[in-house]
Order: sequence, then C-alpha cells, then structure tokens
Amino acid sequence: MMYETEGSRTEQNNSFAESLASIPTSIERKLPSMDKRMGRYLDEHMPLLISEWGLVTQSTLDTLEYRLDAVRMDITALEKTKLALKERASALERALSDVEEE
Repeated sequence: MMYETEGSRTEQNNSFAESLASIPTSIERKLPSMDKRMGRYLDEHMPLLISEWGLVTQSTLDTLEYRLDAVRMDITALEKTKLALKERASALERALSDVEEE
C-alpha cells in the first residue's frame, strides 16, 4: 500500500499553482506582436470607437432600462386616470340624459 504524506501533497499543490501562474506568460509569448499592438490600440481608442460607430455601452443600457421603467410607471398611471375619466364621463352622460328627459 502507498500512503500519501503531507509533504508530497504540498509539492504537488505548489507545482500546480506555479503552472497556473505561468499560463499568462506562456500565452503572451505565443501571441503575435500584431495582436498585442491591436489590443493596445483598441484599449486606448475604445471611447472614440464607441462614439464614432454608435456602439451601445453598459451605461447606456442601464440608463435605457431606468427610462423604460419610468415610462412603464407613467403608462400605468395614465391608464388608471383614463378609466376614472371614462367613469366620470359615463356618469355625466347619464345625468345629462336624466336632465334632458325632464
């Protein structure tokens, strides 16, 4: 039987952690330099590209969602007011027809 000791487990964890830490470096070495330059260019000019191309940002979407909620609440209030006005108009028409009959 083979028993795992605490020391062997620590060595495996360290080597695994070291291998994970080296992944970004190895990827960086394998990327062509044009990809790196393109990434830097996009990072530096993203606000200009967004405005020039009319792209939607998360901030714009959040603002739009807030505005839609406000409009939805206004529509609900207007629908309630419309129902109340219809009831009042019906009551006035009934009262007018009663007065005309007399």
